Order: sequence, then C-alpha cells, then structure tokens
Amino acid sequence: MSASASINAHSEASLTRVTPILSDSKQKLLGYGAACLTVLIWSSYFLSLKFGALSPLGIFDLALFRFCIPGLILTPLLIKRRHRILAAPKLYLLGVMLGAGLPFFLLSAAAMGWAPVADGSTLIPGAAPLFVTGMAVLIFKEPLSVWRRYGLLAVAVGASCFLYSSLSNPSGDLWRGHVLFLFCSAMWAVFTISVRQSGLKPLEAAAVVTTPNAALLLIWALWSQPELAWSSLPVMELTAQMLVQGIGVGLGAGFLYSFAISRLGAEITSAIGSMTPVCATLLAAVLLQESVEFASLLGLGLVTSGVICASGLLNREKA
Repeated sequence: MSASASINAHSEASLTRVTPILSDSKQKLLGYGAACLTVLIWSSYFLSLKFGALSPLGIFDLALFRFCIPGLILTPLLIKRRHRILAAPKLYLLGVMLGAGLPFFLLSAAAMGWAPVADGSTLIPGAAPLFVTGMAVLIFKEPLSVWRRYGLLAVAVGASCFLYSSLSNPSGDLWRGHVLFLFCSAMWAVFTISVRQSGLKPLEAAAVVTTPNAALLLIWALWSQPELAWSSLPVMELTAQMLVQGIGVGLGAGFLYSFAISRLGAEITSAIGSMTPVCATLLAAVLLQESVEFASLLGLGLVTSGVICASGLLNREKA
C-alpha cells in the first residue's frame, strides 16, 4: 500500500472510530494544567466583557484582534506543515476551522445582544460537555459510565442554576440569546471533537482556526472598508486589548485547549472547560466584590462536583 493510500485509509477510519490517546501520567498532568489555564483565560475574557471593558470596540474590531494577530503569527507554520494538515480528514478540518472560527464568534456576539454575557459564559462552555458526550456516544459508540452520567447531569443542573435568575425574570428576547448560546455550544463541541479526531498538533489546530478566518476578515475589510474604533482608545489600552484578544484568547487559549484535548481527550477537556462560569463568578466576587446569589453558589458546587465525576478522576477512567 502506498503512503497516500495509507493516509486516506487512516482518514476514513478516523471518521467512524475514536483516535486513541497515548499519554503517560506526566503528559496527562500537563493536559490538566493546560485545560485549567484555558478556563482562566476564558473567565478573564468573559469577565472583561461583562463589566464593559471592551465596550468602545465593535465586533469587527474584536474579530480582527482575535483572528488576524494569531493568524499572522501562525501563517508560516500553516505553510510549512500544509501537507500534514491537509492529510487530516477534510470533515474534521472544516469542523476545526468553523467550530471555533468566525461563525462561532459572530453568533455568540449576536447572542450577547439579547442575553447577558454572564449567560454566555455559562451556557457555551457549560453545555459543551453534554454535546461532546452525546456525539461521542451516538457517532463513535463510546461507552458512558455511571460516574460520567452523574457528572454530566450535575454539570447540566449546575449550569441551569447560574441561569435561574435571568430565566425567572425573562425579557422578550432573552430566549433568542439562550438559543444562540446553545447553538454556539454545539459548535464548540464540534470543534472539540474535530481537534480530537483530526490528529492535529495544538499549534496546527490553532493555525487552522485563525489563518483562514483572518484571510476572510481581511478580504471583507478591503471590500467594505468598515469604520474602526481604534482611535477611541488610548494607545496603552488598545495594546492591552490586542494582547488579550490576539495573544491571550486567540493564540494562548487555542493552543492550550488543543494541547489539553491531545493529552486528555475531548470529553475530559470539555468537562474541565465547563468550569469557566465557576471561575468567572469567583473572580468577580474576589476582584470586583460582586455578590454571589444562592443559586450561583449551588451552581458552583454542582458544576465542580460534576466536572470531577465526568472527568473520570474518581474511577481513573481512560479518556
């Protein structure tokens, strides 16, 4: 069998079976660390949005920071490793590029026009483990242990607790935002599964997300010439936003999340990612003296315990 035929055969097989994770205890520990750092970055991002730190900048400004800065940095890597990247199943490449790309970003931004950002920080990462596990069970026929079932149930109930206040006093369009947040969560689950199955290395996955989407943004910018809000910010604040959005969220979180998936698997990584609202709530309480309601405290406990169960830490399941 030729090399290209072997690659194609492997690609076709990976569409219907789960690619095994080969990580020793040290690599898994690094994976847990990467997942926790990702949660911290996401929490800081959602927290800054929640308190209006990014309000002077428009959606297009943020999209340029998010995709173009890391895309420019990773373009040489994408070109150098293009043969290896293109050898991955095209379906999963598309899932990586779109699942965390412009469609995800624009839909989540639209949802924030109808629902609080805090709800997005709960629903998007909080519901993702449910979608990931559903895909793993239905598509790849993975077994679902009792511990993982209890854990995912706790995560679902905990996420619902975070939304209790807004759901008990809904506005006319709140449900639209929640539906879009759930759709974005499903897209993030597609991205998570696609990274897991594609076999891409962390920086390769980050390059597939950022560089093509950056190219689309630049083409759109040249054609429509939108007005940018950069002049409304001081140079230091603008630089800080570029670093946070482009390097922190766009490059750092993308690399760390993909690294965690490669070491722990999709389900465990997405379960840890569901702790984002927990971390964001704690940061808001400690740094900004924001009060925490009983429903949120209950959600904290349920999500935390659910993550522990769903990750297999209690019974040392293999990812």
